[in-house]
Amino acid sequence: MLESILTFQFILNQKPSGEVEPEFQPIILLFNNDQFSDTNYSDLISKSDIFSIFYHHTTGIHEIRGSFSNFYMGRLKEHPYQVYSYFKQVENETQFVTILIFSLTDDIEIFEEIIKKMAARLDYLYESLEKARTVNQVSLISNINNALEKELKFVNFQIERLFNLDKIQKAALIFNSPERLTILNNLREAPKSKKEMREILEQIKENPNLDLLLEPFLELNLIKRDWIKGERDKKTGIIKDQGECLFLTKDIILVRVPNSNLINYLKENESELYPKYMEKVIEFFSPYDPTNQPAEETKKLASILLNPDLYDNLVLMRNKFYPSDKIPNIFSEFVNVSEILDDLKDFNIITEITDKTGRNWIFLLTDIKPIIFFPEFLLLKIRDAYKTSEHKFKISNEMAKKALELLETAYPEKIEF
Repeated sequence: MLESILTFQFILNQKPSGEVEPEFQPIILLFNNDQFSDTNYSDLISKSDIFSIFYHHTTGIHEIRGSFSNFYMGRLKEHPYQVYSYFKQVENETQFVTILIFSLTDDIEIFEEIIKKMAARLDYLYESLEKARTVNQVSLISNINNALEKELKFVNFQIERLFNLDKIQKAALIFNSPERLTILNNLREAPKSKKEMREILEQIKENPNLDLLLEPFLELNLIKRDWIKGERDKKTGIIKDQGECLFLTKDIILVRVPNSNLINYLKENESELYPKYMEKVIEFFSPYDPTNQPAEETKKLASILLNPDLYDNLVLMRNKFYPSDKIPNIFSEFVNVSEILDDLKDFNIITEITDKTGRNWIFLLTDIKPIIFFPEFLLLKIRDAYKTSEHKFKISNEMAKKALELLETAYPEKIEF
């Protein structure tokens, strides 16, 4: 749960004695939890934690002049929350920080795109706010503060929508995260103990939350967890390779597919737009090879599914097509519909076709679908991992037996979206 979004300006107050006292002056404070308000937000995040976040943002930038910005993710020390924060130093070197506070169990990395788009809009607002303050334009300052509050409410709205993912979006989580892709790619080679997997992840991220990273795999029934009884080393007597292990029993890819519902509807109703639509579909899919899809393309598809506005439009267009001037109003008050449609066109998700009267219609050109399949390739890889003499890649007899048993059980299972 997103608990709060807090915005501050960092200022240095000089006392009559000449002593300088640093302060974080609140600008807009937004709360989702009724327990907190402008008067007691220190119960949510302490002053020392705000200074700690500020320190992470500003370490090493004391020589930087003019505009500068960066991001930070971490945990609070004094309260049980984690944060995703954005720091902005505007042109005249006034410094602002925006702090989003989440529960410890939240997968905050999925909000990266939303927060970075927020940051781009905040840059303009912070620059404008400081310029208005410099010339003491009271009415303009009020307008900018209202715009800032509206922006934060929009970000809050977007993030809340991502807390209620459907199965397709949960599949997208796997391909939108370097850590989850690392889990998938390693388990495509052989089973791994949780200890070993955690050590692999620590090479790309400090203190990874493995249980949180595994959630979409387990919810989609792609991975099984099981306890492996270790084997006693004949020389040392030490039991090795004992503990909870991870086994891939279904593999997954994320691909584009034609919109068969729409194709069938247009064909059955002998629509004049059917030939033009099929021409565009064939043009796109003829060279398309989902088995040879670049990783960048897969990540782009995942990001579309995890963008609430883009995904809502994709779902809307699956069964119907619409005149470009009468797209149903399914978006929030914060959304620029023309920008959403332009993004979907750029991604080749939707296309525009003109009828005989000159009217433009919007069609879903490519749908996005996770495909789950049995990883037959693992059978040989498990055998090779058991027989290899290389300690780094070798698995125990118990682990190999368990992996084959789990694959045999999973073979008839079907997982559909």
